[in-house]
Amino acid sequence: MSQQVTIEGIWRLVSSKAWNDQGEEIEAPYGANPIGTITFSKGRMLAAISGRTAPASAPGTGPEYSSYGGTYSFGDGTLKVTVDIASDKSRIGGEQVREVSFEGSSMILRPPLRRYGDRMEQRALVWEKVA
Repeated sequence: MSQQVTIEGIWRLVSSKAWNDQGEEIEAPYGANPIGTITFSKGRMLAAISGRTAPASAPGTGPEYSSYGGTYSFGDGTLKVTVDIASDKSRIGGEQVREVSFEGSSMILRPPLRRYGDRMEQRALVWEKVA
């Protein structure tokens, strides 16, 4: 009998990693001490993430920050969110898709390879369930 995996609950961001489009590891997207929370409840999700400070070449821009939420579906290792609220208004009305895997008690979310600033990145965010 297989065990049903649930993502319902509150998760804390533990770490993040990133690779460039050649597969070489690059600076962690939210730095060495990321802060983030993701909540899944009653068919909706809300995520907020921050961490790494702005580069010296961009003074006054503050730390990197991202948040979004909406209705979600989860199955076959894929999370799909129909976004209806976001810090980046261009996400609203779109769909955010993440590959989902589990290692021990951690959930790893991997967005598709995409452009962040001036480079392509593949990211992996590691979450720990707290409630």
